[in-house]
Amino acid sequence: MSNDNTQSKLQAAAAEYCEKLKSGEIIRTKSLNPEEKAKQNPTSMKYAIRAKCWDCACGQKEEIKLCPITDCSLYNFRPYR
Repeated sequence: MSNDNTQSKLQAAAAEYCEKLKSGEIIRTKSLNPEEKAKQNPTSMKYAIRAKCWDCACGQKEEIKLCPITDCSLYNFRPYR
């Protein structure tokens, strides 16, 4: 019984969320890529490093993880490892 009750509460909450999205009461925010975050936080070294790696790997997180350029000065600081 409690599983059915939980399921119906989840469905009701999802329906309410969808209605609020449609009415404009809730506005989804766009997630920013590392380059956009670096522009918003120009003094953050963390975002600057992520932005450089993001640019170098053409926006592919998996490529940043598998980066073969070990002589890069940012290699030890690269994100998504």
